[in-house]
Amino acid sequence: MAFPDHIERVFEAFGVPPDTKNAVYELYVAMGEEALEVFGEIAESIPSPADLRPEHTVTIRSQVVERYLKRNHPRWLEGTPTGSFYRPRALEGRASGIALPLGPVEPKLFGDDQPVPKGILMQGRNAHFGGRQETISFDFIAFELDDAIAIGQAAGQQHTLPGSVGETSGSVDGANSLALIWEIQPNVYKPAGDRNRNIAKIYRRHRNWHIITLVAALEWLKSRHFRTYIVRGEALAVTHEVNPSKPLSNTIIGLHNRTVANVTAGLNMKLTSASHDDEQLLLESDVMNVGLYNHVTLYGAADAIRRAE
Repeated sequence: MAFPDHIERVFEAFGVPPDTKNAVYELYVAMGEEALEVFGEIAESIPSPADLRPEHTVTIRSQVVERYLKRNHPRWLEGTPTGSFYRPRALEGRASGIALPLGPVEPKLFGDDQPVPKGILMQGRNAHFGGRQETISFDFIAFELDDAIAIGQAAGQQHTLPGSVGETSGSVDGANSLALIWEIQPNVYKPAGDRNRNIAKIYRRHRNWHIITLVAALEWLKSRHFRTYIVRGEALAVTHEVNPSKPLSNTIIGLHNRTVANVTAGLNMKLTSASHDDEQLLLESDVMNVGLYNHVTLYGAADAIRRAE
């Protein structure tokens, strides 16, 4: 993969070092032309393009987040769809996915009431970090622009739309109305000590992001008559190809399973282990990544995936 010819010629003409060019290319593929614009502004402050180093690119994402949200957050408040922040990798930065405002949602919960802050419920299509295609994600964006920017620039995984404390994501096979939810994950790290101290109050207000986004995902998929599956907590490691030397904690596995159980119960949905027929449908689709596909091929789907209906 390489930059489009007209961009490549500019880098060559100015003698930008190869390792710096590679770092910028990854940002361009992930976020598009705006990453190049920010890099150009950074380059203007460096005496010579030959002196540009990969470390000069570390603030690019943060600056692109601010520009992206200032441009699109007001549109989302109006209910207007926009391009996504992250882009499908196969399109090499040339085109984005879609960010669709879904409006407010009131989760139906099992047990005690849970606070839902004012915000913007969003759906992203082909908008997940890493650029995998046929993804669908659900985010709850902070209502205030400044809060959204602070969240988007905070330390964390930041896998989906900026401005969302956490998200629910999966893959869809539209032709066969099949969906697999494989991630209910925070975009930002929980504030602790100096880490993310500036978003501590915002984080507390949005602490039920996992409930809000999973409810939104399940209700949306059900309303479109998708056959919906959810990865078990015990299969998160193989799904996300976690380094065996840094295994997922039992706490993370337990939180995932508890969230799924509570939300599905609150929505009067039933969870069942994937059957042999379910397994065949999943294997014949593209909703599983390589790690999960290989696991299901070897060991079956029952211990890794449940159906929600």
